[in-house]
Amino acid sequence: MALSWRMRVVAFSTLAMFGSACGVDEDEVVKLKEGESLADAQYCGSFGCEDPYQLCAELFLEFGRSPPICVSDNVCERLECAKAGRRCAVFDGFPGQVKCIE
Repeated sequence: MALSWRMRVVAFSTLAMFGSACGVDEDEVVKLKEGESLADAQYCGSFGCEDPYQLCAELFLEFGRSPPICVSDNVCERLECAKAGRRCAVFDGFPGQVKCIE
């Protein structure tokens, strides 16, 4: 009996972790402006970005969060919000977050 309870807790915790880690609210979605690209963005290493003028951040895209990539603090100049009336914002942390807010 105790084993099945533990298995249910582990299964529920795993599903909750994956559900919250990948999900993006449609109000927070950013997308690239026409003609823009993030091809120059490298993946973040374990210690962040090699360039001290870049930050490690996840972009909140319509299909989910991007892997952590190195972007400049003016990354919002390349992005726009999927929903009208919102603006792009960069949130500090490791990794940081780039998403739309009111």
